[in-house]
Amino acid sequence: MAARKKSGLLESQEVYVDGILQGLSQTAAAAAAGNSNGSAMASVTRVQEEIARARREIEDLTLLRRVDIIDGILNGIKQAQLIGDPANIIKGWVEIGKILGHYAPEVKHMVVTNSQARIRTKYEALSDEELLAIAEGKEIIDG
Repeated sequence: MAARKKSGLLESQEVYVDGILQGLSQTAAAAAAGNSNGSAMASVTRVQEEIARARREIEDLTLLRRVDIIDGILNGIKQAQLIGDPANIIKGWVEIGKILGHYAPEVKHMVVTNSQARIRTKYEALSDEELLAIAEGKEIIDG
């Protein structure tokens, strides 16, 4: 990771911020900074602001790199179109789709209605023998 610009924090706070940005836990970052209390270090407003500023800066750099990658793939697609290579045209668009998140898994939500809850309660009340009979396909006579 590139070195951050000095922000006017104490040296131990700078070490703590660098540790957090490198993915260390609060405890580990505080220990690296020579402090045993990570939560106390994390509660300092100037430290929180510096972490947020550095993360925004990293995010901006990441977005630029993503745009550059998409631009490069688009150039490859144009070259594939010029030579009439449909397989690489499709492959380029698939890669752009992945970068943009179009292949992310769908999120499905399951809602249990009152009737489903009643059926669930009915099955939970059955004995093991009755459940085994249902699993084996035998009829159960309500008594």
